[in-house]
Amino acid sequence: MNPAHLQDLLRRYQQGNCTPEERQVVEAWYEELGSPEKLQLSAEEQQLLQADLWQRIARETVSVEEPLDAYQPNRWWQVAPVRWAAAALIAVGLGAVGIQLAQPSTVVTQQPAATAIATMPAWAADDLLVYTTSPRQSTTVKLPDGSTAFLAPGSRLQYPRQFTGSSRQVYLTGEASFDVQHDTARPFRVYTDKLVTTVLGTLFTVRSYAGQAQVLVKVRRGKVQVTPRLPDSKNPEVLSPALASLVVRPNQQAVYSAAAQELTKELVAQPAVLTNQPFAFDDRPVSEVLLALEKAYGVDIVYDESKLANCTVSLVLKDQSLFNKLAILCKTLGASYELLDTHIVVHSQGCKS
Repeated sequence: MNPAHLQDLLRRYQQGNCTPEERQVVEAWYEELGSPEKLQLSAEEQQLLQADLWQRIARETVSVEEPLDAYQPNRWWQVAPVRWAAAALIAVGLGAVGIQLAQPSTVVTQQPAATAIATMPAWAADDLLVYTTSPRQSTTVKLPDGSTAFLAPGSRLQYPRQFTGSSRQVYLTGEASFDVQHDTARPFRVYTDKLVTTVLGTLFTVRSYAGQAQVLVKVRRGKVQVTPRLPDSKNPEVLSPALASLVVRPNQQAVYSAAAQELTKELVAQPAVLTNQPFAFDDRPVSEVLLALEKAYGVDIVYDESKLANCTVSLVLKDQSLFNKLAILCKTLGASYELLDTHIVVHSQGCKS
């Protein structure tokens, strides 16, 4: 069994989707971790098995509600936390790959399960750390440079034990939000099977689940550069010569369609307030309202200044979203608006009498 097949089997085992025969095989492997007999697996396959074991420990030890003393004394080994924790000690004794124990965080909406990305990093196994979350698990991962990755359900993150060289590289399948420590000398790069996202220090999200038609990169703070990779390339550094990179700023997202071979940029569905602004206006020019919206959300708003030059409004727009604020303003003016890439265009014939 090659490592890719083993990963798939372990993933399906964690999700409860394998056959009874496959389940028996995996559980036999777990039991044999404590056996003096050698497993009939390669070193790489044993590392994958032991890595999966740590993920089971994280899940099982926080999900069992019944106390240990509620179990019969002669069944102590069958108690999940005890069983997997003991197996963990055995795995450490066998020299398991370095996997940090993650505590699952709040359960969020289930996403498709992740599979291994097409291009694996060329680090040695001893230098590679891997986190994998189940479809009902999310976790926070502290990276070697002090950056943080918030890993969504059904995702997989790979990164080196220490960042070396001229850049900081991680490999993602699924979805993760990254809060990156600023380092102008070493850019931070997130590789998926279709895109490379490069930053110096910022807060952003990458969504690249296996089998999904689109890849999204959303920016909350700072800016990132998004570049398509060359399809089916075995080298993650080879970028697509057909598509230019895009710079994505706060409240924007890059959308990559593999089928259309197209990379576009647009506003996120719910722009967040980036800079607080007063949104109570008493007989104030419309241009002042639009300027406050631009500053608050970091978005460009285009309109005909001559038609709105003498228009004033009295509005309180404190608790509404950006698009609700625009809807209220346009209703007051008898105007309309549309989204054009990362811009908002306001159409108006002048003041409503």
